[in-house]
Amino acid sequence: MAKVLLIVPPLAASELFTKGAESTASKLPSLGVAYIASYLRAHGHEPAVYDGIAQPRPLEEVARSMHGYDVVGLTALSSYATRCIELMQAARREGVRAPIVAGGPHVTAMPGHLLGFGADFEVTGEGEITMLELVEHLARSGKDPSGIKGLAYLDDGKVRHTGRRPLVDPLDLLPLPARDLLPMHLYSTSPARSRNYPSHSMFTSRGCPGICSFCDHRTFGSRVRHFSLERIVEEFFLLRDRYGARDVSVWDDNFTSDKELLFNVCESLNRGGFGLTWNVESRINLVDREILRTLKGAGCSFIAYGIESGSQRMLDHMKKGITKEEIREKVRITQEVGIPIRGYFMVGLPGETEEDIRQTIAFAQELDIDIATFTMFLPLPGTLDYKRALRTGSFQDPEYFLHGIIPEFNFLDKPVYVPGGISPERLLELHQAAYKGFYMRPRMVLKHLLSIRSPGEFLSLAKSGIGLFKSLFCR
Repeated sequence: MAKVLLIVPPLAASELFTKGAESTASKLPSLGVAYIASYLRAHGHEPAVYDGIAQPRPLEEVARSMHGYDVVGLTALSSYATRCIELMQAARREGVRAPIVAGGPHVTAMPGHLLGFGADFEVTGEGEITMLELVEHLARSGKDPSGIKGLAYLDDGKVRHTGRRPLVDPLDLLPLPARDLLPMHLYSTSPARSRNYPSHSMFTSRGCPGICSFCDHRTFGSRVRHFSLERIVEEFFLLRDRYGARDVSVWDDNFTSDKELLFNVCESLNRGGFGLTWNVESRINLVDREILRTLKGAGCSFIAYGIESGSQRMLDHMKKGITKEEIREKVRITQEVGIPIRGYFMVGLPGETEEDIRQTIAFAQELDIDIATFTMFLPLPGTLDYKRALRTGSFQDPEYFLHGIIPEFNFLDKPVYVPGGISPERLLELHQAAYKGFYMRPRMVLKHLLSIRSPGEFLSLAKSGIGLFKSLFCR
């Protein structure tokens, strides 16, 4: 049996979020880490989890906590890869001898990148099986890990990658995530997504068939794999009965992609008397009136669509595979069914012009959805748009992930990337104009006020409004 410490690096709320977003953004459990922990535990090992976003502590203190473990694992996103590096360096200063294993989307997109900064191994792609095999290999004092798929390490000073590990299939091979190792009482979902607390998170699938230019699908692949009906329903009720959820957020890229499974999940929730609100994400082209009515009838209280742009030219450029007319139609049907909508939009992509951004601002208002998020584009390593950013526009620091924490992308003080023909100052102005134009319309203010049904909802809405005001006006 090996003792394994799995770590989400410590990040203060003031680092992760900017200004008003600090008090209103979602603080979500690292279910990826929890899945690895549960898989290790199911195979006889003793995992522990430290979530440094939920419980930030000084780096030296976190490093000292690594003593006594046989293996230490760190998860890395590009937006905070530099914190992983700082933590690994602190661990070496503190004399930590346990092998350090880095994983997560950043190392999957850039295999070998963190090996030069203190990591002994990198786990690429889905981490559960690779991490288990590596832990057991190290426990046997194995010298040559080349037979473990999904691994990167240094061999005579050169990065060696052992090849891609096949995706986990069926997903039910994975136990439920080890939420008992997480500080569940510290997590929260944004008031923009749920007004019933606590709201807990889950996944029902992995993979996305989309080819959007700003996404990298190498971790979970392009083929959608679902957990079984029984497993999905079990997790819904577990969140309600064991963890006291009053709302559930399903964060899948494509919850609606399997129509038959969706119908069966909704039927099972109704038959079992689930009785809570829950919310989902979906591609706009994966819903129809029947799906939406079924979701509504089973308690779905919110749906988020990746709309991204109001410019058809940009929708085509980012390979969304949808048209503005299709977006209008699906939004209209969703509104007729009565499910509130959040639309995700992006500004500042490679090739985008000021006119494209103006079309996005106008389109968001035309659709008259309930919530709009205008994300400042961030070039993520491994994506087509990262490559495009290197060739066009102003991308002065392609290794931004080595030089600081990138906070939530909604309200950056300085854009990481600026498309050609637009100055950084003008891009920030347009970004703010998108939010002001959407939320400060009298119609939108009245709509949100009339949606209040309880004192708790009033407080939630007030908190969101204050956060938005700070983000827009307290620069």
